[in-house]
Amino acid sequence: MNRDRLEYIKVASLVIIAVSLSIIAWNSSKEVSYLQGIEGNLPSIINALRNIGH
Repeated sequence: MNRDRLEYIKVASLVIIAVSLSIIAWNSSKEVSYLQGIEGNLPSIINALRNIGH
C-alpha cells in the first residue's frame, strides 16, 4: 500500500514537471516571437529617434 502511494506521488510529480516545462517553453516561444517583431522594427525606430533631434 505504501509503495503504491509513493508511485502515485512520483507519477504526479513527473506530470507536474512536464506540464511546467511545456508552459515555460510555450511562454518562451511567445517572447521570442515578440522580440523578433521588435527586431524587425528597429531600423524604423532608430530612424525616428534620429529625426527627433533634427
